[in-house]
Amino acid sequence: MYYIKWHDKLVVNDNQYQSIKEGVIMIHVANATLGTTYKIKSMLFDNAMVMHRLHALGFTEGSEIKVRQKSLFKGPCTLDINGQHVCIRNCDACKIMLEQVHE
Repeated sequence: MYYIKWHDKLVVNDNQYQSIKEGVIMIHVANATLGTTYKIKSMLFDNAMVMHRLHALGFTEGSEIKVRQKSLFKGPCTLDINGQHVCIRNCDACKIMLEQVHE
């Protein structure tokens, strides 16, 4: 599935967002690689309670995050953020966009 939006220079391909102008690839937590460090770029939640709870746990834009474990069949995933392990549902993980940190 391809979506092309030329005036913003944004190409969407299978849940990976790539800005042509900046050369940045953004993926969501559910598609992230285990053990790789990422930076949170955006969180697009409809439910204000979930957003508030994740902010209280340290999920803010610019925070570094690492995926520790992913369950089978779109189950929950375990994330490492600010030295704590947090499990979130797959549907919530799909709403957190990440950018890979180059070390």
